Amino acid sequence: MLDLVLFAVIVPIAFGAGYATRSVVSHRRRTKYLKWKPYVRPSTSSQPPQFLIRPQGGNVAQMPRVASGGRRG
Repeated sequence: MLDLVLFAVIVPIAFGAGYATRSVVSHRRRTKYLKWKPYVRPSTSSQPPQFLIRPQGGNVAQMPRVASGGRRG
């Protein structure tokens, strides 16, 4: 019975210690980033990726209509 009580006390303490450690590491990482923030360019680009940009003009390749035999409808 004493074993279960000790287990019920030790597991939440260990769980809380893990979260506290993670919080400290994240806080240090954020502090380090904020110190360097004026010197680092943002990682996201203002331009969309090339595969999302539609070509300008009538230079767009049409897909063949195989399933309908070329007819619409």
